[in-house]
Order: sequence, then C-alpha cells, then structure tokens
Amino acid sequence: MEPKRSDDGHVQEARLTEPASMQGRAPFPWPWGLVAIGVMALAWVGIYLLWNGFAFLLNW
Repeated sequence: MEPKRSDDGHVQEARLTEPASMQGRAPFPWPWGLVAIGVMALAWVGIYLLWNGFAFLLNW
C-alpha cells in the first residue's frame, strides 16, 4: 500500500508549527496509568491507617 498523494503533483509544504490540537497540551505527556496506580496506592495506605486507628480506639 502506498500513501495517498495529491493529484496535482506538487510537493506539500512541511508545517513548521505544531498542529492546533497540540497547542493546549503540556510538552511532556503525563503517564496517567502510573498516576492512577500511585493514587490507588495512597488510598490503600489511607484505608490501612484508618482501619488500624479504629481498631486501636476500639481495643483500648
């Protein structure tokens, strides 16, 4: 398969600027999967600490 080409035979000019969809984005894309795993790990730590806190208070 060959890429589609224009019918008039002219070479298309290269864009020197980034596309309009990239203008609002950060230069470094965040690894959202790792961020989600980190948030879940912090939630588990928080739940663990709350559970042990309640267990400590009830067994006093």
